[in-house]
Amino acid sequence: MNAVSPSDAVCRLLRSLRHADQPAEFYAALETVLQETTGYIFLTLFLIHRGETLRVFTTEDALYPIGIRKPMAQTPWGDLVIRQQKSFLAKDVKGVRSAFFDHAKIESLGCGSAISVPIVYAGRCLGVLNLNHREHHYGEEHVAIVEALAPALVPVLLDALQRRDRAG
Repeated sequence: MNAVSPSDAVCRLLRSLRHADQPAEFYAALETVLQETTGYIFLTLFLIHRGETLRVFTTEDALYPIGIRKPMAQTPWGDLVIRQQKSFLAKDVKGVRSAFFDHAKIESLGCGSAISVPIVYAGRCLGVLNLNHREHHYGEEHVAIVEALAPALVPVLLDALQRRDRAG
């Protein structure tokens, strides 16, 4: 872990935006830099679309398919992360259970800690990046790293929002 600095990770993410195969190239870079900087068992990226959280990327397709809306916006987690635009940290299983209705599924993957960081642009929460790992893996230092990377996700989320709006 921490094999790469957050600033180097941001540069790698931004360079990945140059590739034509988007958002696949960006997501591949995102998986790599997050594994190198914070570690994770699985991660998901949500777009805030029409007041709901819509999954646009995951490393666990079978359990967490793309395109599924997760009813998180109207929860205490949603108030903190989406409306207040503050990061969420669950250091243990108790914290995961307090925030996520699907905590049993999360725990079945061996996860007992979580980070949720809002992706904010022009004062608006565009989406949320969620990372999950074993219990007691994440601390405030991991949240700070993900927060440093978060702005690099803005172009991908703006693109996802545009595509969703065009699709209806």
